[in-house]
Amino acid sequence: MTKPSDLYEYNYEQNKIVPKNRTCSRCGRFMAKHTKPSPRWACGYCGYTEFIRQ
Repeated sequence: MTKPSDLYEYNYEQNKIVPKNRTCSRCGRFMAKHTKPSPRWACGYCGYTEFIRQ
């Protein structure tokens, strides 16, 4: 199980909780960042993938 501090960032100035990872544009869930074999953001729920261009 992951810690909440790994998933969210707390902004003390604005008093807001901000997620660290992107959200999926198709289903709205969190996406995972993969670096190997090719860098990409992937959604494990619906399978949506965005490749990172360098």
